[in-house]
Amino acid sequence: RAERQYLRTITAPAKRGDIFDRNGRLLAYSVDADTIYAVPSEIADPGKVATALCGVLDGCDRTDREALAARLSRGGAFAYVRRRVTPAEARRVAGLELEGIGFMRESKRFYPNRELAAHLLGFAGLDNVGLSGVEASYDKTVRGRDGTLLVQTDARGRAFSRLERSPTVGGSIELTIDEQLQFIAERELRAGVQQHRADAGTAVVMDPKTG
Repeated sequence: RAERQYLRTITAPAKRGDIFDRNGRLLAYSVDADTIYAVPSEIADPGKVATALCGVLDGCDRTDREALAARLSRGGAFAYVRRRVTPAEARRVAGLELEGIGFMRESKRFYPNRELAAHLLGFAGLDNVGLSGVEASYDKTVRGRDGTLLVQTDARGRAFSRLERSPTVGGSIELTIDEQLQFIAERELRAGVQQHRADAGTAVVMDPKTG
C-alpha cells in the first residue's frame, strides 16, 4: 500500500513496426511524436500554467483551458496535457520552461496509400493496439515492447524523481500482396460495382499456374 502511495508507473507505448508489400513498399508506418504530460503536485498555480499552455497549443479554447486547469488542480503524480502534438507545438511548450511539465515519446500511425487495402491492413487505436485486420492479427509482432515512466512522490504527494525506460520498436512484416496489383484490383472492382449498380463485389488476383 505504501509503495502504491509514493510510486506511480505510466506506460509509454512502443513504436509499431512497419508493414510492407511483397516488393518492400510501405503500407503502414509510425512516426515519433511528443506527448506532453504534467506532474500536478509540482505545479503551484494550475490556472496560470493552463493559460500558458493553451496559449501555445493549437486549437485550445476556453473550454479546453478550463478542463486542463481542473486536471492540474487535482494533484497527484501524472496527468496528460495533450497527446501526440506537432513538433512546432512541442517546441513552443518547451520554450515556456514550466515547472511540472514534461515530454514523453509516443508514435502515430500512418497509412501512405490512405484507403488502399484498408480492409486487409486494419488500423491501430490511440493506445497503439491493433484493432482489426493485419494490425490486430499480428499485433504481438508489430507492437513492440512498451516503455515505463516511473514517478516517485514524497509523503505530501509532491514528485521528486522521474525515471524513464524507453520503449522498444516492434518488428516489421512483409505481406504477399502487391501494392500496384492491389490498386488495379480495387479500381476495377469499384468500376464494376458502379457500372452494374451492384450492392457489393469481390475480386481475386492470382497466378493461375501457382495459385
